[in-house]
Amino acid sequence: MKTKRILALDAFRGFTVALMILVNNPGSWGFMYSPLKHAEWQGCTPTDLVFPFFLFVVGVASFFSFKKLDFQLNMQTFWKLLRRALLIFFIGFMLNLYPLFDTKEPITFENIFGTLEKVRIFGVLQRIACAYFIGIFICLLLKSTKKIATAGIALMLIFWGILFAYNPDKPYDKKENACRAVDLIIPGETHTYKGYSRTLDVENFNFSVIDETHFKVQPADNTNIDLKYLSFASVADYKLDKNIHDNYILYTLTPRENITTENASTKAITQLSAARETLAFDPEGLLGAMSAAATVIFGFLIGRLINFYSENKEKLCLHLLLLGTFSVFVGMFWGQWFIISKPLWTGSYVLYAGGLAMIILAFFIWLMDVKCCNQKYFRPLIAFGSNPLFLFVMSGVIAKTMAFAYFNIANTSLKEWIYSNIYKGIVNPTFGSMLYAISFIIVMWIFAEILYRKKIYIKV
Repeated sequence: MKTKRILALDAFRGFTVALMILVNNPGSWGFMYSPLKHAEWQGCTPTDLVFPFFLFVVGVASFFSFKKLDFQLNMQTFWKLLRRALLIFFIGFMLNLYPLFDTKEPITFENIFGTLEKVRIFGVLQRIACAYFIGIFICLLLKSTKKIATAGIALMLIFWGILFAYNPDKPYDKKENACRAVDLIIPGETHTYKGYSRTLDVENFNFSVIDETHFKVQPADNTNIDLKYLSFASVADYKLDKNIHDNYILYTLTPRENITTENASTKAITQLSAARETLAFDPEGLLGAMSAAATVIFGFLIGRLINFYSENKEKLCLHLLLLGTFSVFVGMFWGQWFIISKPLWTGSYVLYAGGLAMIILAFFIWLMDVKCCNQKYFRPLIAFGSNPLFLFVMSGVIAKTMAFAYFNIANTSLKEWIYSNIYKGIVNPTFGSMLYAISFIIVMWIFAEILYRKKIYIKV
């Protein structure tokens, strides 16, 4: 028997998917408005809310999905849960693997195997799969609202304890944290995301002038630094090339135009103010799935609340608003000791983002079910929310394809050419970058609308 779709939930889910596409597809990563960037490590921007909102909706939708099976944890429901989690994980992995080869090099078995040796294992869809499986398994196993809520709190507290047990002095340190330690073992450094970095003061290093165009950099005593991931920003007058040795880096200076080499090394060192160490850290790694599962549990319990007040939407909105506000303040309060951090997916972040998700969901229910606003105003969001995973994957495939070196105009990728020649000059590069992302959303909405009109719902 088909269940009636909850349009307010579809609209909220569509709102979330549209935001995911927006923040993932700027015209240029170098030109973005601050709200469209992730907080570097601690704190929460609007962009940092997108992913937990989606996991929250996964939890809500799962309540109604397993309601048809009477929430029984038997072999049928277990295999349904496991099959879906594995399929979502596999799709995410294949999205990371795409296009299977370095598009700037010839298509050879050597290049393909080279990609396999360094492909990132985890990612957004993989985090969804892990958190979904852990969270919903707990919900089906415990059944009772109190027990499920207790389990969600326990997951956050256990995760907090693991971080402190691993590094009691600096549990949230970028480099020395439990999440990174696990990912360096499973799946290993070569398969881990390397988009994070930390800034290091020059006091952490010893500089030695070798000659006019060479100087040596060694870490100071008791400084744990991976030299292969260390880099200095190029100084104004010189280009830096490095040659890594066992315990030092030998830098070679190339003077820029009209610059002499006289005392070049000494001059370059005086211009260095900081170094950056790139870290192998995965914000969607294995250990963080534990606390991310709490976000799914959060959503499942709200699904139960929605079902309980299905005939009284005004009271439902009031409860969602009160619970959401309470959760936000508890998250902010807890954040004084357990930092709000998306990369670590801390418990305070779970409560803060989950509370805001409840408030926004209450807003959609109030507009669509209490005030009965015309659904045509929400049609684009409902269309996005009806096929969320398919549209997210499709947007990733299109974006990667447009960045291929094989699809280029005037020796630049199709994406770069479109941004540079159409969008970049509109007002300013940052505004143009945002317009490019909005245009990308419109293209994806066309696909979403076609599927919705034909009542095609691609489920995983």
